[in-house]
Amino acid sequence: MLLDIDGTLVDSNDKHADCWVDAFAHFGKDVPWEVVRQQIGKGGDLLVPDTLNAREMRRFGAEVQKFRGELWKRDYMKSIRPFPGAVEAMRELHGRGIRLALASSSNPDEVEYYVELLGVGDLLEGTTSKEDAEVSKPSPEIFQAALERVKSDPARTLAVGDTPYDILAAHRIPVAVAAVLSGGFPRETLAKAELIFDDLSAMVKELDRIEEYFLDE
Repeated sequence: MLLDIDGTLVDSNDKHADCWVDAFAHFGKDVPWEVVRQQIGKGGDLLVPDTLNAREMRRFGAEVQKFRGELWKRDYMKSIRPFPGAVEAMRELHGRGIRLALASSSNPDEVEYYVELLGVGDLLEGTTSKEDAEVSKPSPEIFQAALERVKSDPARTLAVGDTPYDILAAHRIPVAVAAVLSGGFPRETLAKAELIFDDLSAMVKELDRIEEYFLDE
C-alpha cells in the first residue's frame, strides 16, 4: 500500500488551506478559503498557478510558495495531529504482511517530521517527498517513485489517499485507489476510486473486501 499523509494519516487539510490563505494575503492577494480548500492535495507548483493570474505569477508566484513553506513550519505544522486510530491501523496492516510506503510530495523534512509524529518508521518500506518528482499530484510521479522504491507490482498495489488528485495520480500509472473521507472531500468527488472508506481504521476492518478486489484482477 502506498499511503498519502495529509488528510489520510494526519488531520491537516483545513490547516493547509488556512496557511495558503495567509500566505496569499501576505502578498496582497485575497483568496476565499473555499477556493483554496478544494485544491488541497495538489502541490504548490500547481496550486499557485491555478490561483494566481499571469501578472501575479510574475510578481510573486515563486515567493508565495517559499513564504508558505516557511509559514507552515513556523506556525502550523507542530499543531498537526494523527487521525484517531491511524497508527493502529498501520500496525494492523503491517502485521498482516502488507508492505507499506508513504507517498507524499511534502518537503523531505516535513515527511520526516510526520514519520516521527506517527512513530511508524519501523513499519515502512520507504517514503517519498517533493524531491522525488518534478510535478506534484495529480501527476503520477510521486506514486511511481514510491512503487520503484519498494519494488512493488502496480497490479498488486493499492494507493490510499483522500483527494481527487490522489485518484487521478494513481490511475495514471495505473494503480487502484482506496479513497478515505477523512480529508474532508465530498464522496462524489472521490467516486472514481475503486474503494471508498470513512477513514483508515474503517478500511482495515474491510481488508477482505480489498482482497476480493485483487482476486478479481
